Amino acid sequence: MARSRLAGLACILSIGAAPLVAQGVAYRGGLWFDGSKFVPKTMYVVDGVFRTHAPARVDSVVDLAGGYVVPPFADAHQHLIDPRIDVTIRAQLADGIFYLKDQGSAPIIRRMIGPMLNKPTTFDYVGANQAWTGPGGHPVEVVKRAAAAPGPFAAFVRDSLDPGIVMQVASSADIEQRWAYFLAGKPDFVKIHLFRSEDYARLRAEGVEGRYGMDPALAAEMVRRARAAGLEVSAHVYTAADFRVAVSAGVQQIAHLPGGRGPDSVFMLTDADAREAARNHVTVITTVVQHEDSALLEHLLATQYAHNIEILRRRGVVLLIGSDLIGRTARLEADALARSGLFTNLELLRMWSVTTPRAIFPARRIGELKDGYEASFLVLRGDPLRDFGATRAIALRVKQGVAISP
Repeated sequence: MARSRLAGLACILSIGAAPLVAQGVAYRGGLWFDGSKFVPKTMYVVDGVFRTHAPARVDSVVDLAGGYVVPPFADAHQHLIDPRIDVTIRAQLADGIFYLKDQGSAPIIRRMIGPMLNKPTTFDYVGANQAWTGPGGHPVEVVKRAAAAPGPFAAFVRDSLDPGIVMQVASSADIEQRWAYFLAGKPDFVKIHLFRSEDYARLRAEGVEGRYGMDPALAAEMVRRARAAGLEVSAHVYTAADFRVAVSAGVQQIAHLPGGRGPDSVFMLTDADAREAARNHVTVITTVVQHEDSALLEHLLATQYAHNIEILRRRGVVLLIGSDLIGRTARLEADALARSGLFTNLELLRMWSVTTPRAIFPARRIGELKDGYEASFLVLRGDPLRDFGATRAIALRVKQGVAISP
């Protein structure tokens, strides 16, 4: 009966075209995540902010009926390329994802979808705009697939691939030529692609699109320019050599765990790699499900990924959850990591609801359910510390004090 009341409440609060915002709301009867465990208490929301003490006026009282309250989830590696953003909003909110980092898209798409994002009723977003790579380098081959489809977006891809979607550079002069145009799109950070950088010269000479990335010799210049513009740099990597180039160049974030088809030695990080990443405060996004091959995923989780996760965690490198699955959500990533047995439920819950949101929006008071923080939270029907699958059973979603429903 308690669960039924909670589900009914979620529906009532979200009915209608306009969100329901009360001046002062008391949320009682819930078990609240304090970063390590769930504790029973009553919390108040005033003007979209948590308060631990009752305000002068309480307009409504919400009985959480024993639900488990956690901060909302996040995806640190996504690509928003579909202008039908309402579909994406529903999918992300359905899985409790309120914060999203776009690791490469087109400014024209961003202008189309931007007015719908960063609102209490949608998810919050930062994006890199165009990614940077070498001429014909990854992800050029991925983007070109869209040009084969009918419709106006295909024509845009054919006509405006560079500089509209991917910046392809082979020299400092190429970077200089594109830099002002790139900054004019107001990116939130810079995304560079390193892919088999140890074989860059040979692979580029062979001329097979997508088999390589940016010239590794240009990575440090990209970081220097980004810092001068007040931007951080996120690096796509594939091999352990790519990881070393990125960290040495001074990037702040590694967008993938190294791992893939081939000899394990090509992808496995060393203790020195992890130590250097920790020293430079580099964060690493997991993206274990990016290959979309279940057999390969299970193999990598038992070998390359297991090794790299263990060695990075041993040195205190911060790991973030991200999926790199266009049109889907980080739910698949979190589930894969849960199945792997490499993390406890507590560790995964913290990664998804505390560490990753804070990494995406470091200046905001999110990721904790305490006084003065944004009143954004999920109410789960079960205890995710006992069964991580409980993160699927979301009874109530509240963002900045607004009760929402996908």
